Amino acid sequence: MPRLKEYRESKGVKQSAVAKKLGIARQTYSFYEKNQEKMTFEQAKIVCDFLGTRISDIFLPINVD
Repeated sequence: MPRLKEYRESKGVKQSAVAKKLGIARQTYSFYEKNQEKMTFEQAKIVCDFLGTRISDIFLPINVD
């Protein structure tokens, strides 16, 4: 399962672009990449929509089919 940082990098998106979309500082977003569980569900949804993926692809620990 890809982590948030790896997925963002695979899409060629910079931290600053995601932070801007969330309306937060880049440093705060960097913290979230290291501590995904600290993000709110709404933030996770915004990030996943922005990156073009599902929440389950990044935030769920197992595959759910």
